[in-house]
Amino acid sequence: MKDYNNSDRTNALGGGVIQIALLLLFVLLLAPMAAAQDNDNPTVAFLRYGPYIPDPIVENGLLDTLQVYEWINAEERSLLNARQNFEGEKINITWASANFDLPTVNIMVEDALDRGADILITAGAPVTQIAINITEDQEEPTPVLFHSVYHPTQFGISDAPCVKPAHVTGSEYTPPYEEAFEVFLLQNPALKRVGTMHTSTDAGGNYGAGRISAIAEAQGIEVESAAISGLSDLRAAVQGLVNKDVEAIMLPVDFTIGSGLPIVVSVAKENQIPVFYPIPGTVLTGVTIGVGFNEYYEQGVHAGLLLDARLKDGLDFASTAVLSQTGGTVGINLDVAAEMGIDFPQELQDMADITLRNGAVLLSEQAITQLLDSLGANEEFKQMTLGMLRALGDSFDWAPLMMPDLDAEASPMAAQMMAQLSMVLEMRKSPEHRAADAAVLASLQCTDDMIAEQQAALDAAE
Repeated sequence: MKDYNNSDRTNALGGGVIQIALLLLFVLLLAPMAAAQDNDNPTVAFLRYGPYIPDPIVENGLLDTLQVYEWINAEERSLLNARQNFEGEKINITWASANFDLPTVNIMVEDALDRGADILITAGAPVTQIAINITEDQEEPTPVLFHSVYHPTQFGISDAPCVKPAHVTGSEYTPPYEEAFEVFLLQNPALKRVGTMHTSTDAGGNYGAGRISAIAEAQGIEVESAAISGLSDLRAAVQGLVNKDVEAIMLPVDFTIGSGLPIVVSVAKENQIPVFYPIPGTVLTGVTIGVGFNEYYEQGVHAGLLLDARLKDGLDFASTAVLSQTGGTVGINLDVAAEMGIDFPQELQDMADITLRNGAVLLSEQAITQLLDSLGANEEFKQMTLGMLRALGDSFDWAPLMMPDLDAEASPMAAQMMAQLSMVLEMRKSPEHRAADAAVLASLQCTDDMIAEQQAALDAAE
């Protein structure tokens, strides 16, 4: 275990021509970042590993929170939907993505630091891990605020909520593999042989594939496992599992495989094999059943609160715990199931919070209420919205709101809903919400006793 000292010490994964071309393109894409350094405003760099489905949702939660706390105004917030480098009246924001290329992550982080980023918002374990490795060698480490990290202890990002590099904090998600497995089995309780896979360089994926194998084998289910080194291996790996007569494919949370889910789904559908993934929203990409964490907007709100507290009051990340989250939201894809001749039992349909049917995304009242709560809607607005949606029934498609790449204007009803939801942000400025936000920050404070207790438990475990 790495020994982190939460005091004043300075601490805190191609071919040649193609690789050079990619790096040159990356530098060109980042060039506008320099424009954000022409004023004295704090500069925040949003750094992605690649175009991963949950990232825009987390970012929206963070940006909305910056609007609530008046770092940006409504007009600036609208401009930020384009995810372009931005120089505002009070804050500068830059964006970069490594497109799932590890060498590019190093360049991306170094470039953000060279251009004067005051804080790094890192999405995913690979970017977070590299950002920590680079910044901990600085005389005054640039703060790293991470999200969408799965099993940070597996990546060496933190050893415990309060035992971590002093300049780092954020939120992590532990996939509920046991609970998800129980839901997956509802589709076919007689499963005898399943397949799983992971990326050899993804510690979280490796851990998750191990958990899936252990859970399945404990129930007498045979497991075929495969490891890949990158996206180029994915199609062959899935076909390899198919050739071994697996009845379903159960995948761990793995960034490379997650980005390649359309490939997995394509091969699986050709062979009439359901795909299960521990993130419910992935049913929108063709996954058959998804079970797990879905509070991505809330994760963004959490990051926004930490960012505001850091910029306004100098929040000490050394004494700010990593927030640990999990979830049991269920998503089902009735369209894919129909194509493959799969019937979902009524019990499974009844527990679904996200349902893809006839190309439309339907949400349960529980999921809608959760969304409205995270936005800060008061009880009157929630009841009004739920009443309207009950009247509409299944005619309201949530896809434009759940998938940021879709054009909400293509659906006038969705555009109207988005306008109403943006108005709800004003409700989050109420004294009650401000007090609740302050309570969240207070709950994350790490005392010396807490740090010592967690470190002692780690030492004892070793």
